[in-house]
Amino acid sequence: MDSEHARGGEHPKIIGPPSPGYKLRTVLEAVGKTVAAIEYGEVESRGGMHEAEAVIFHFTDGTALSIEVGSNARDLSASRDLTPPDVHTDLMPFWSHRARPSD
Repeated sequence: MDSEHARGGEHPKIIGPPSPGYKLRTVLEAVGKTVAAIEYGEVESRGGMHEAEAVIFHFTDGTALSIEVGSNARDLSASRDLTPPDVHTDLMPFWSHRARPSD
């Protein structure tokens, strides 16, 4: 287990479904597939958005599942009186056919 996990080694406790619900169906497509490679790290910024990381799972059938962080940071950027509850993040899963990274 990662000793630098934000919750002191605990896994996050799932307390409800993802929103929107179709994201769960997207992720469940990975069940039974075999992971061939993984990319993980900082992603290129898109249109002045916040810095972010993503993880991409490459499967032996040629598909890839990327999980990226989405947020409402752009919507809040005009406000100067922000508190942590004002910022919302979510995970955004996407499937694609994508070449594996070279080993």
